[in-house]
Amino acid sequence: MTRHAYVVFGAGRQGTAAVHDLVLHGEARSVLVVEPDAARARGAKQRLTRLLGQRATRLRFRADAGPTELADADAALSCAPYSANVELTRRALAARVPFCDLGGNPAVVARQEALARRCEVPVVPDCGVSPGISNVLAVHLARAHGCDEVRVRCGGLPLVRPDPALNPLGYKLVFSPEGLISEYSGAVPALRGGRLVLEPALSSIERFDAGLECAPTSNNSPQVVRFLARAGVKDYDYRTIRYDGHWGLVQGWRTLGHLAGDEQRDRELALRLASDPALAYDPARDRDRLILSVRGTARAGPLRRVHELRLDVPADRATRFAAMELTTCWGITIVAHHMASGRGAPRGFATPERFVDTSWFLAQLEERLATVQA
Repeated sequence: MTRHAYVVFGAGRQGTAAVHDLVLHGEARSVLVVEPDAARARGAKQRLTRLLGQRATRLRFRADAGPTELADADAALSCAPYSANVELTRRALAARVPFCDLGGNPAVVARQEALARRCEVPVVPDCGVSPGISNVLAVHLARAHGCDEVRVRCGGLPLVRPDPALNPLGYKLVFSPEGLISEYSGAVPALRGGRLVLEPALSSIERFDAGLECAPTSNNSPQVVRFLARAGVKDYDYRTIRYDGHWGLVQGWRTLGHLAGDEQRDRELALRLASDPALAYDPARDRDRLILSVRGTARAGPLRRVHELRLDVPADRATRFAAMELTTCWGITIVAHHMASGRGAPRGFATPERFVDTSWFLAQLEERLATVQA
């Protein structure tokens, strides 16, 4: 069925994957893709036409979207850089169209919450993989299984570890370096004994699976963690997964003045990361994987029962979408579909775990996972 009209801001990696997913799984009648960069829009259009065939006739590309085009949509999605999301929120509120974005920057999310405070138009940030999918699954464990302790571990990695001599970080850039720097900076909200605490990003390193390690990063906003507390979670923390040795090198960036709130120094770092050929992700030759582990424990008499929801997603051989592109877009497209289809939307500001049907969300994830060609 093809019933819903969507507007997608941004035709970069996540935006292109999101448009593709809306057509395949989001019951899209039409998708207006807003991309001011002509070369990027042209590349996305060519790729989507090749992947979607006749279904690509549901797509329109524009350099901008006016109030009328926004008002005619059932939902608007921002896959633009997080720095654009405050202005896009204003535009969605003016057009009275439900809005969602990939989030990931707590300061931007706080400004969006202030904008939507006395408004009934849905504004839903933090709809990526983490924040986004991970928080929905955390709430599902709390509500469906009574878990009062939740640990989230998540990371996008090259499918095969790169040669350390050529790529000592063991990493490939599958989203903007600015977003990566934002996650590696600032404070990380957590729950300890039911109380919200803030821990410095990168303040500790712990083991994950063999050859992997994880460290706290500032993906989640305090609003998300406070909601988990209201859902009955007493202890919660989040860590990002990387190959061994990554975090020690990143901690060293701070000695050079990066990751400490100095915008100029962080812009310099972003340019260096973006220009490093070893970090460039080429879908023609590279493949990545996304690991998401949401692990909860619940008290059952004298026992503690453990429940884990885990995704291990490789890049798709058929579409050449990276695992990070796929999973990040799933978070936002499932939320947009939830709102557009009438399954539910918040009144004003909310992050997705506050209102989505978590069982339906899980079913939507399973539907998409079944299509990935490893």
